[in-house]
Amino acid sequence: MRAPLSRSPLLPYAEELEPLQRRALRTACLIAAFCIVAFSALDRVLAPAAWLSLLGLRAIAGALLLGIERWLRNERARFEPAVAAVIFVLATTLSAGTLRTGGVHSPYPYSALLIILGTSILLPLRPVQAAWIHLEMIGITLLPLVPLAVTREDHLALAARASFLVCGVLLGVAGTHVHDGLRRREHLARAEFARHVGLVNLGTLAGGLAHELSNPLSALSAQLELLELELPVAHRDLVGDAQGSVSRMRSVIEAMRRGARFSDDEQREVDLPLEIEGSLVLFTGRLDRRVQIVREFGDLPPVRCQPTLIGQVLVNLVANAADALQGRPGARIALRTLCANGQAVVEVEDNGPGVPADQRDKIFEPFVSTKGAAGNGLGLWISAEIARRHGGSLTVDAARGGGALFRLTLPIRRNPAKIDEERAERHSAASPRPATTH
Repeated sequence: MRAPLSRSPLLPYAEELEPLQRRALRTACLIAAFCIVAFSALDRVLAPAAWLSLLGLRAIAGALLLGIERWLRNERARFEPAVAAVIFVLATTLSAGTLRTGGVHSPYPYSALLIILGTSILLPLRPVQAAWIHLEMIGITLLPLVPLAVTREDHLALAARASFLVCGVLLGVAGTHVHDGLRRREHLARAEFARHVGLVNLGTLAGGLAHELSNPLSALSAQLELLELELPVAHRDLVGDAQGSVSRMRSVIEAMRRGARFSDDEQREVDLPLEIEGSLVLFTGRLDRRVQIVREFGDLPPVRCQPTLIGQVLVNLVANAADALQGRPGARIALRTLCANGQAVVEVEDNGPGVPADQRDKIFEPFVSTKGAAGNGLGLWISAEIARRHGGSLTVDAARGGGALFRLTLPIRRNPAKIDEERAERHSAASPRPATTH
């Protein structure tokens, strides 16, 4: 299995929400501890005989709430068990007060609305969390009263209290849903801002690198030209391959310098199998005698694209496959081209550990890498963006024999000039020829 995905600059929404929920619950515990004891004044009016016992129970509940608040200061404390414990303490204390102050006819069940709506207001909950928290509250509050409802008046009183609590639950969950949606949109906005900041920094870095690398590449190209004149003819092909690699690097640097613009005047018809072979030249020393390269090139018309950028996509895919096969016996990379549904398809398949199904969409996000600290999380995102700007796509799937199968699709667009030329030829052939006289 490949290394786990590295974290993006911004935490996922659920992970970012958890600390906020713990802090809010601490505040709610302090408020609830005060209110639960203050209600003993009402106990004295409604049930003077049971006032002292209820006061002791409320004091215990307040102490438990303060203990939960103290426990929540620990970063290892989890929100959901803590809030479940808080609701249990509040609901059981409220239920005890209800049973001592009139049972079904007690006014205390209405005070459960304060807890239901208070949690929705004070705590940043997700709708699912709000639903089970509120259901726990009304369950502990109302279920002990069901056996006590005997007469018709008892049933009406219980139904009235239950209807108020159910309406409170619906309002609480609906309000939580609205606020959760707002928080999610705010989180997405901050994530997009962080992404743009990262890309601006990346662009600045790319411009600096392009400037610093252009001069050494020019010097290297000149030295290769001199070397080619001095070498025997039999070895000049090697220098020619090196010159081709230098030319590709210069094109990539020029694309970095221009910000990788995707304008139509930079596109031309490209033979993808030849482009794949050109990409493999960069890996001659890295893959020889270690990885078996299998070529399965089907019939494919030329594809109109920016060859420098598509070549960079192919280099990234082959490099990722080589990294995944590091140290594996029987390493194999299959490169295929085919035509499907009016699109040109390039497949890069390896027999490495593959990409888990739950990571196949995430690896195309910026700053996400399966290589841990060894990757920057930009190669596949840039490659997918290049494919998208060309009207195609880049996807990953499981290979037939295990491993990963990356599939690059590009639309087959014909050169408009050639189309006009062919139309003119057809029109000329279809036109009646003038009669000849002898």
